[in-house]
Amino acid sequence: MSSETLAPPSASLKRQIPAFVAVGAFGFVVDASVTVALNKFLGVDPYLARFPAFAVATVLNFCLNRWLTFSHSTAALADAFVRYVMVCAVGLAVNYAAYACALAIWAVLRLPQSPAILPLFVAFGSGVAMFVTYFGFRRFAFRV
Repeated sequence: MSSETLAPPSASLKRQIPAFVAVGAFGFVVDASVTVALNKFLGVDPYLARFPAFAVATVLNFCLNRWLTFSHSTAALADAFVRYVMVCAVGLAVNYAAYACALAIWAVLRLPQSPAILPLFVAFGSGVAMFVTYFGFRRFAFRV
């Protein structure tokens, strides 16, 4: 590839980071909404509700990240999706560990727990995992 077809790294980051944050915010809303809905309406334990919520958010975020954040990626769609899910698995471990720690600390402090407070814990886990996933998506999943 010629140097004219590639954006300088700083220009690429200036576009990617806001797009990644916007997609992540959307993913957070999806993740938190599904978590709360499963807990509130179906009585699913808040620890277990995160798994299906995370799966839905992962698929939606892959589509949006591929289309918006890493749109110039030339990685094959199926290959990128497999690598994306691998990065998400690591991100999920980090995200879930932070989420579970927040829930446990909340319980130790004997603070009341309700479905309405779960988005706070989802946000904490998502925020911690955001740094791991951005670099994993950029360098491994979409290889840009």
